Amino acid sequence: VVAGATGRTGQRVVAELLRNPRYAVRGLARDPGAAARAVPGGDQVQWLRGDVRKPETLAPALKGAALLVSAIGATERSGPNGPEFVDFGGVRNLADAAREAGTRQFVLISSMGVESGGGFVGWVLNLIGGDVLEWKARGEAYLRRSGVPYTIIRPGGLRDDAGGGKGIRFQQGDQGMGSIARADVARVTVAALDNPDAVNRTFEIRDDDELPPGGWAGQFRGLKPDPAP
Repeated sequence: VVAGATGRTGQRVVAELLRNPRYAVRGLARDPGAAARAVPGGDQVQWLRGDVRKPETLAPALKGAALLVSAIGATERSGPNGPEFVDFGGVRNLADAAREAGTRQFVLISSMGVESGGGFVGWVLNLIGGDVLEWKARGEAYLRRSGVPYTIIRPGGLRDDAGGGKGIRFQQGDQGMGSIARADVARVTVAALDNPDAVNRTFEIRDDDELPPGGWAGQFRGLKPDPAP
């Protein structure tokens, strides 16, 4: 199941999943018909009506699902589409639904700067985004405590290019800044699925010109598990 499948990052996750024949892909959408038309390859996705702000809509979508990816994010500074109800409340509701469904792994796409504050850039993001990094941090913490096996990926600043042309640096501790293509975020996300070296880990990803393109998969093995919540 992909939550946030109609967003700019979520669409790339869907495309990456569809390239792999082992996955049958469900997309969560408030309007399944519109989603099927809007998302490239949407006719190959089983679209189910759901809203991460409404817990009662999530159980049917997650029933029988082995894996869950969340690419959700607030679209407004405040109100029902703001960070409190999406980046925190939505993640909380998805984690609860995943636990009830027995989901094998929940991969959450979060953001670099959630742990460190992001310096000046993070200050600006919180100012214009309704404390978005703080609400994302609360969502991450809830997922860690939920009992659901998880992976939390924190990309740097997101770009819309095709990706694949630069090396990708995995790091932990949320130090420094950087950027990365959404398409590369999707590649790392799908590679984390059912990957024991990614379970119960939180890590950041960003471009690194000193690393070879395509050589990033081995970095999963160097990730340290998160401390017990």
